[in-house]
Amino acid sequence: MEKKEKRSLLHTASFQDSIFVGLCAAGLLAYSLYHHYFDKNTSDWKTSPYLFPTLISVFGLLLTVSLVMDALQELRSGEAVKKDTGSKRNLVGVLVLIGASLAYYFLLPILHFIPATIIFLAALFLYLGERKWWKIALLSVIAAVAIYLLFGVALNVRLP
Repeated sequence: MEKKEKRSLLHTASFQDSIFVGLCAAGLLAYSLYHHYFDKNTSDWKTSPYLFPTLISVFGLLLTVSLVMDALQELRSGEAVKKDTGSKRNLVGVLVLIGASLAYYFLLPILHFIPATIIFLAALFLYLGERKWWKIALLSVIAAVAIYLLFGVALNVRLP
């Protein structure tokens, strides 16, 4: 019985994606940490060229955990594994993301970082199907403020 669960977990798209993202994130993390600590021209983390790849890899590892949780939830609920054959749907999603990113780019100088980020995230949550307004507001505000505190205050990175 347990072999069947493991076998079906490997066949879920979310789990396969999590393996790929996890391997990429782990490789990027190892690369950036190695070069930061062992290059001849090492500097503080604030000014290190390897800070950004390290942060991206940490977010990739968090995404990996999320994808594994999605795969486990699919497995528990007994949902059939759906194969996405609709390339038009994928293209529409890519175009929506590009359009939202362009709108965010143009809103940044007008509204500044935190309000523009909250609007951008809320719009993407709505597009992705979240309908509970309190969740959208809470996640958008927490993420925007956390990014500002992490980069703008703690790391002293100039934000738009």
